[in-house]
Amino acid sequence: MSSRQNLQVTPSNHTSTGKISYKDGNPLIQFIIGEQDRMLIGNSVRLVGKFNVFKADGTLSTTPLRMSEQLGLYSIIDSLTIKSQATHQVIEEIKHFQRFMGSYLPVTSSEQDNAGHLTETALTSVNYVNQQHTVVGMPTSNATDTKKGGNSFCINLPCGLFNGQNPIPLMANGAGGLGGLLVEIQLAPDSNVLFDATGTSTSADVKDAFYELNNLSISAEVMTPDPSLQVPPASTFEYNSISSYFTTFNSTNAIVNFNLGLSRVLGVFGNIISADKINNRGENGLANNFPVNSGIIKVNDVNVAEAPAKIQQLFFTRGGERFPLEYNIDTVQKDSSVAANAASDVADTQIVQNYMNAITQFSKLRRTSTNPLNTKYTAGTPAVVNIKVDGGSSAGIGVAYDVISGQGVDFSSVNWGMNMECLLTTDNPQAFYLFVHSKQTLAFSGDGISVVR
Repeated sequence: MSSRQNLQVTPSNHTSTGKISYKDGNPLIQFIIGEQDRMLIGNSVRLVGKFNVFKADGTLSTTPLRMSEQLGLYSIIDSLTIKSQATHQVIEEIKHFQRFMGSYLPVTSSEQDNAGHLTETALTSVNYVNQQHTVVGMPTSNATDTKKGGNSFCINLPCGLFNGQNPIPLMANGAGGLGGLLVEIQLAPDSNVLFDATGTSTSADVKDAFYELNNLSISAEVMTPDPSLQVPPASTFEYNSISSYFTTFNSTNAIVNFNLGLSRVLGVFGNIISADKINNRGENGLANNFPVNSGIIKVNDVNVAEAPAKIQQLFFTRGGERFPLEYNIDTVQKDSSVAANAASDVADTQIVQNYMNAITQFSKLRRTSTNPLNTKYTAGTPAVVNIKVDGGSSAGIGVAYDVISGQGVDFSSVNWGMNMECLLTTDNPQAFYLFVHSKQTLAFSGDGISVVR
């Protein structure tokens, strides 16, 4: 009979003080889950520690400083990399991890989740004022005490490998395992995590503020296989993976192409933000929004500042051919009579449904924050997108390729493409973060492991 034990692993590349921050030049955190004759339960992996925000002089922060209440602690993780500890072969790497979570969390968690257990574990909130007072400006006299002070958190690390159903073998490569795991977390810059609640960045308390972690560790559950079962070592291990890509567009006809190099793609999804909001202390650089114009433009003969660039047409391609949808998505905003109506502020349901289906199978979705109120076209200003309403902004674009067989579609030798026609008529580059959900295989041998993508 298999037995289970708990592990707690501290960072292998930091000092005993326990304090870690981007500001002090320690943005990379490494955890080693060593080679052993046990199996790791992926969905039990948790990042545990304490979180504080300080002004430049090291005192507790106060208003107007804020962070994303929608993401909470997930906003500080810039990238997540998982490697074999024995060979350092990269098994999965998710760049722009906080942007990935900006899509994943709203679609897969309800508003009640955000107000309940996620508030306790990930320091999220359904109200930005509540999160601002209880997390960013936590009033405690023990904030500098590494044992007692700060906001305790315990977050899982969503990724293809850890979210899988099969236990992860930690045995030596020749015995059908990964040879242990090396988990690397790259912290995000302070300037893209903390921002001014009033939409300006003139305050010195805001410009030089920083966040700090202490007592950091990874906890997980491992399983020891029953020694009485004579099971031969496995030669392969299949798992899902998330790959990330980035580009910008700045025209009414946005054409995006990527050579994915992946043979079993299950779905693609992405989110958008005006590029000038990234690493901007006066903006929430982690908000999701549909394309936005800059300055003042005329809409129906009316001057509008920061007007939304509404999507009129969208389709996806594989090797230049429309796929998996063999038609254009002509949105309701393409109809001029509808576009002049205030009701057209809500994104077309075809775009929203395909986006959600790309993240998790729509027919099996049991909880979500995504709804017509938070998939509206907005100006993208702090007064609009930074306030959490009905689960927070859940804007995004995506499409599923295979929700039936689970084998995916081959993009190893053909390009993936997206064509989007929108009302982006001003010079305002839009940052587009794309995430690809695919199936991959690890092949084991006495010489090491190889990843079959």
